[in-house]
Amino acid sequence: MRVLSGLLAVLAVVVPALAQPAPRDVLNAYEQQLKALHAAAAPAVVCVVVSRSDKYPAPAALPDYPGRLGTFDADAFRKGGPDRVALARKLDLSDPAAVTDHDSGTGVVIDAAGLVLTNFHTVEGATRIYVHIPGGKGSYADVHAADGRSDFAVLKLLTPPAGLKALKIGDARLFDLPSGEKNVSPGKLVAVFDYRTAGGAVPDRAGFALPVVSDVKFPPWNQNSNDTPNSVYRYAPLVEFESRAVPSSSGAAVLSLDGELLAMTSAVATVGGGDGGRTQAVPFDQCNRRVVDVLARGEEVEYGFLGVVIEKFGRTNVGVGISQVSPRSPADGRLFPGDVITHINGQPTRNFPDLLYQIGSSLAGSKARLTVRGKERPVDVPLAKYSHTSPVIAANRPAAVFGLRVDWTSVITQGGLGSLVVPPGVVVRELVPNSPAAARFKTLGENARWVVTHVNGVVTPTPAAFYAAAREQREVRLTVIDAGQQNARPREVTLP
Repeated sequence: MRVLSGLLAVLAVVVPALAQPAPRDVLNAYEQQLKALHAAAAPAVVCVVVSRSDKYPAPAALPDYPGRLGTFDADAFRKGGPDRVALARKLDLSDPAAVTDHDSGTGVVIDAAGLVLTNFHTVEGATRIYVHIPGGKGSYADVHAADGRSDFAVLKLLTPPAGLKALKIGDARLFDLPSGEKNVSPGKLVAVFDYRTAGGAVPDRAGFALPVVSDVKFPPWNQNSNDTPNSVYRYAPLVEFESRAVPSSSGAAVLSLDGELLAMTSAVATVGGGDGGRTQAVPFDQCNRRVVDVLARGEEVEYGFLGVVIEKFGRTNVGVGISQVSPRSPADGRLFPGDVITHINGQPTRNFPDLLYQIGSSLAGSKARLTVRGKERPVDVPLAKYSHTSPVIAANRPAAVFGLRVDWTSVITQGGLGSLVVPPGVVVRELVPNSPAAARFKTLGENARWVVTHVNGVVTPTPAAFYAAAREQREVRLTVIDAGQQNARPREVTLP
């Protein structure tokens, strides 16, 4: 028995020693991992070249949405006269030599069918966009969908090359959550892929760096401010790097060493009004992933709206206290003055910017699960739509019903009609020119804010309910009311 005990003691010492890999083996394994990462990620990181020139030929017909930019036929353009030869060379974004005449940024292929994610500010105001792809390939692109509030844009390649590689958007966790421990924090080693076009040439592949996350920061917030920010850079978390390791740029891909896309850099994302030797990146946490999923479908991002007034603006780090609940808002009857929200969808909600970020990205029409201090069970709140003034582009919009498109009534209660009791329904958003709806509503009054409460007698409290009730109907009978008038009587509108 004594001999057996001695053998076990020896094994306990020797086996761990034998299990220790040699330093060279560790380095070789690390080198192989980086090679595999580069081989998988580099083909999916692209250079986005943007022209804002007004010299391109006018389209034969008006585009069906603002992001429809199209291609450029340099050969056909040159045939217009000898004075067009030099101009054609400048306008031809497929020519790497033309890059210096235009703006550029980095993008990431997120769908092998030809979808590219980049920053909205990179492509805002573009008249043409060309995406240079590693290996000498490329394609002109339309803006499939864009959202100025989040500063994301998804491009759609018009002639995507065969064999296009895409990156998987990962799960950037900034906090320890039930779903997993945080994986983006100071000291975390990541990989950054970034295109640099200095010197007038488009490199064959993106540059590659291995920086360490220096911090995860929130923009400063004035606790006495009554302003509600319209940019994600003013209320959302940002991942920070030393500029010496990651020069400030837009659209660079920040990846885990396992090859998952964790964040995207932005040259306009700054903490404290200047870069201060830092580069910031927007993380793809569960909030921003929902936004990108909507844009990838070519749809408008409809941010969530709760309908509460908080007790105090600022970063209290103890939760968000409610001082008032708006009548007929999503929170009405579910939340009450004095309630303190501590978590939203499992994420810590320490202050007003957290609430704005988490509720907004939960999206209109979805349910947000709120943890309220002192309540045994979470409170599930179906969200309405938050109104903002940031630019929006969407290729896929709901089909108009005889020329009529609608929106959430919450957008008018936030926009100057908050003192009125708006009936449940949907507000008229757009009347297509020369359509039956445009002609019919013109007879009712030019300056009214019409709310549709019923379609063929069916209550329509949301845009989804309206389109479901009206879709494929040969005739629709709308019950409408002017939300801009107190005690207005319902009216009937029949289309067409």
